[in-house]
Amino acid sequence: MRFLLGLLLAFGFARGSHALDITTSMLRGSDFVRGDGYVRYATHEWEMKPEMLKALEYGINKLCADHQKVFGKKVSGEFSVRFRVFGRFEDYKEYSQAKYKKEVTENLLGFFSPRGKEIVTWRQKASWRLLPTLLHEGSHAIMDDLFGALPFWMIEGSADWFGEPQWIEGNGLKLDKQKRWLTLNKLRDEYELPPMKDYLLSEGYDDWKKMFKNEIGMGYDIGWSIFDFFMSHPQSTKFMAGIVNSRDSMLADQNGYSREGIFAAYIQKHWPGGIPMFEKGWHSWVKIKAEESRQAIIKSKTSPK
Repeated sequence: MRFLLGLLLAFGFARGSHALDITTSMLRGSDFVRGDGYVRYATHEWEMKPEMLKALEYGINKLCADHQKVFGKKVSGEFSVRFRVFGRFEDYKEYSQAKYKKEVTENLLGFFSPRGKEIVTWRQKASWRLLPTLLHEGSHAIMDDLFGALPFWMIEGSADWFGEPQWIEGNGLKLDKQKRWLTLNKLRDEYELPPMKDYLLSEGYDDWKKMFKNEIGMGYDIGWSIFDFFMSHPQSTKFMAGIVNSRDSMLADQNGYSREGIFAAYIQKHWPGGIPMFEKGWHSWVKIKAEESRQAIIKSKTSPK
């Protein structure tokens, strides 16, 4: 740790050369303040206001309960979700590079580090985006504690789904969801949604870049919609939970298999009609949700203000 701190000092990351002071306690992760339940937080040039802390505590505690309900597993006894929030994007960028050698842009709203067991983010340009970002990354922390590695699409799709609950929607997030469904349905109409098998087997952002012509955000939207399809009926939710709790999934790394491949193979073998029928059902679900979204947007425009 002293060697790392020395390097940071040498390269000007510590006190004196920048508004951000990367301290030993930050590097060790010993500067977090205890919140209610599972929440721990550290802030830098930004104030965690009581109403935000209360919403975050409620949201994370509820997320843990919701994940437990869906997957039938409890988080470990010492589990906590640790949030590090910067007030300035430049400080978020500097800390990410200094501690994790991670390049971030304003498009990367935040990230969860399995190694550091912390969530790193900043206050966001659009204020309504912060709480969904914190809950999204909090979902990553919960799933990491429950399962460790998961299929790539599911890591992001489930976090998008759990991280955007109805109780925080507001006008901005609600419209964002509606536009997602409309965009996905447009792609469906134009036969431009990716083949389900190819998408399920995608293993990282590079695969999504190729699949969506550098529009990585589309990978998130599709994962979110597939997870929503699984959550649309108790039986399909149970089916999904059965995959990630299966012995094959649990032993994937040990046996040298990809979790993406195991997930796809399970659907092919156990979903009635295999992946083709699963894909057909998902397409139908996209169409249904898009129509609901279209009607909701029309209603919002015609309703008295």
